[in-house]
Amino acid sequence: MALKNNQSLIFKALVAGVAIAMGVSWMHDAAIEERVITLRYLMLGAAGFISFVTPYLLFPDSKSKLIQLGNISGRNLISYLFNRTFSYYLYFYLFILATLFADTLSVGSELIVKFSYSVYALLFITGLHSLALYMYLKVGPQSQYWQESEKGKELRFKLANYFKYPMDPGAIPSLVNTVVLALFGMLFIIIGTVVGNSMGFIAEAALSLVVFLLGVVLYIARNRKPERKYYHTNSFFSEFFGASEGEDTITARREVDQLWWVPSPIRVNVWQYLQQIDRKIPAGRAVAAGHVLVWLVAYQKPDINFMVGIWTLFAVTHHLFILLTMQRNFSPHWMLRWLSPIKSWVFSWFWMQVRWLLPLVISMNAQLFVFGVPRGSDQLFIIVVYLTSAMAVASVGGFRLKKSIL
Repeated sequence: MALKNNQSLIFKALVAGVAIAMGVSWMHDAAIEERVITLRYLMLGAAGFISFVTPYLLFPDSKSKLIQLGNISGRNLISYLFNRTFSYYLYFYLFILATLFADTLSVGSELIVKFSYSVYALLFITGLHSLALYMYLKVGPQSQYWQESEKGKELRFKLANYFKYPMDPGAIPSLVNTVVLALFGMLFIIIGTVVGNSMGFIAEAALSLVVFLLGVVLYIARNRKPERKYYHTNSFFSEFFGASEGEDTITARREVDQLWWVPSPIRVNVWQYLQQIDRKIPAGRAVAAGHVLVWLVAYQKPDINFMVGIWTLFAVTHHLFILLTMQRNFSPHWMLRWLSPIKSWVFSWFWMQVRWLLPLVISMNAQLFVFGVPRGSDQLFIIVVYLTSAMAVASVGGFRLKKSIL
């Protein structure tokens, strides 16, 4: 247990260090006006990210049984849910602090402006995060209605027959919440920018109090019995990501024969992993969000080497999907060794990542056309790093599989 805690602390410290290093290397010699503009773009990205990722960080909750045994309810449950998700955004906030205060040209200049915008970012992220918790916590009954009602069945039939899209109607409330939250957050940033340009940075920073108070008041005051919503919503998401009810469900989109880019001996293995990932998180939307963030960075026209570093880092983070499938709750090690040789699973993890190579190349070339970076040689370097790191991570998984007792 102590070893696991130490590994967790090391990992958190490593992520925090990377976030700070990225912020320092990006904006260390920028003027204060450029830092403020960058912050506004980062807040736009944060609005979209918080709106999208919050329900997947919350549900299904692997600790729900412990919550039930401990009879955690009321304000304690509210605090637990807030801390469970907000810790992820603290790394992003460290990155923001680095972009604001890391100044190699004039360390002590414009400190009031930098401090005001750091408070602005903290209040906005905290408020929008609380608002997201409030909206997604009550999504269980709404999703159940759309999944079981006649209206939902009719929508499922129309989508399947007219548009050939197997959407589960139970996902509609989450989709609506994502759109509403993202639009609210982004429109608020735009309004704040207008206010800041006309009335000054103090007015823009003070405006973030609106989002903070709205989110915190709704999340705390309107959740008098949060445990009811929590168990209802957690049960729905557990069923939603784990169910397999027929050809029109959300997980019935892909067949084994469709994986033409995977060698035949490992095609079934790769198909299994892709199905499991899609049930856990919407991988395509997560990768698309990453591309949007990279383009937001490119819009600031940073140094070419820094942009290549961003693309390289983004490429390597794709392999978090490999680490996700290595978890024992995805597939016990004894079962993997029984089904196929270890080298088959190593190549399965590797080939699983090939599907992201084409979007990566297309996005890089589109950015080359618009911003002139990354160049052809840089793209080749990024692709080599991507494939090499994919094989390295897969090989580590094979080593763990070989040494594992269970």
